[in-house]
Amino acid sequence: MKDEKCFKYGERLRKLRKERGLSQEDVALRADITTSYYGQLERGTANPTILLLEKVCEVMGFSLNDIFTETSTNLLGIDSLSMQILQQIHGKTDREKELVLSLIKTSFKLQNEKQQKNPHKRRSKDDMDL
Repeated sequence: MKDEKCFKYGERLRKLRKERGLSQEDVALRADITTSYYGQLERGTANPTILLLEKVCEVMGFSLNDIFTETSTNLLGIDSLSMQILQQIHGKTDREKELVLSLIKTSFKLQNEKQQKNPHKRRSKDDMDL
């Protein structure tokens, strides 16, 4: 008989992964484990070491403590797409982050200039051609 008070770490992993908009494959690749094994982690059928759980947490951008707490890890209210952007720059050098910020600013500036030249053109959600 299963102990109903047993902590379900796999459910927390799945929830945290989905909050970040990542696939099981994304996490497995970054953590250097197989997708099959990561699936076992989420189902709670594997018995990972603390070091492995810590690595999985790191690649998803949260702490080991987040697995064992029921509170929301998205305290800032950041949407899934923004979380994916943050995940991409997580672990990069300050110089690399500055470069990404510069690219984003330039992209928005060019988009605004294009809009000002064609103010009546209706933009779709995916209209990002610059």
